[in-house]
Amino acid sequence: GSPIAPGQFLSLFGNNLGPSPGLIASAPFPNSLGGVSATIQGRTAPVFFVSPTQMSVLVPFATSGQSAEIIVRNGSQESNRVTVPVARTSPGIYSQSQNGIGAGAVLRSNFSLLTGSNPARRGDTILIYLTGLGALNPALADGAPASSTEFSRVVENVNVYIGGQRATVSFAGAAPGFAGLYQLNVVVPPNAPLGPAVALAIETTTSFHDMVDIAIAP
Repeated sequence: GSPIAPGQFLSLFGNNLGPSPGLIASAPFPNSLGGVSATIQGRTAPVFFVSPTQMSVLVPFATSGQSAEIIVRNGSQESNRVTVPVARTSPGIYSQSQNGIGAGAVLRSNFSLLTGSNPARRGDTILIYLTGLGALNPALADGAPASSTEFSRVVENVNVYIGGQRATVSFAGAAPGFAGLYQLNVVVPPNAPLGPAVALAIETTTSFHDMVDIAIAP
């Protein structure tokens, strides 16, 4: 399946994972929430959300190699051990439907949501929000929000394609003020196709993601 990457949001599903009702943490994310914690390659993962059937954590930035073992601990109880593949990057653009497909969670430069009734135009700068772009420079502590004054940029090369046309990326890094969120500032190409659902793709040296789209008008 798809690999995990350093700094990526990861959702774990199962039974008896956490308390009911669920709990949500604020940044900086703690190493344990409601008595529940998780380790990835033996390193404690910052916890964002826990419930009886789901847990959301951040993959520690030190995660490396080809695979990682994940363990959840609820009090004194330990889960089964699950092994997943690891890559330097594994991008996934957030979508408006919250299932990772369809209309992307993309903003115009005025921070309004890009929709069919509020489309982008050729030459516009758009803001793309995603996870899984890996290491940052300057580095951030696991679970810490990104600075709003000293920008942390991604280490890996990132290419963006809109309707198959390569777009100019003016910023690729941690979204200021947020923990575990990456942001791309991208200029819509002058020859980008028009339509209500133009494909938006992210390419790195280790992955390719093209599950969401955006609306572009003349």
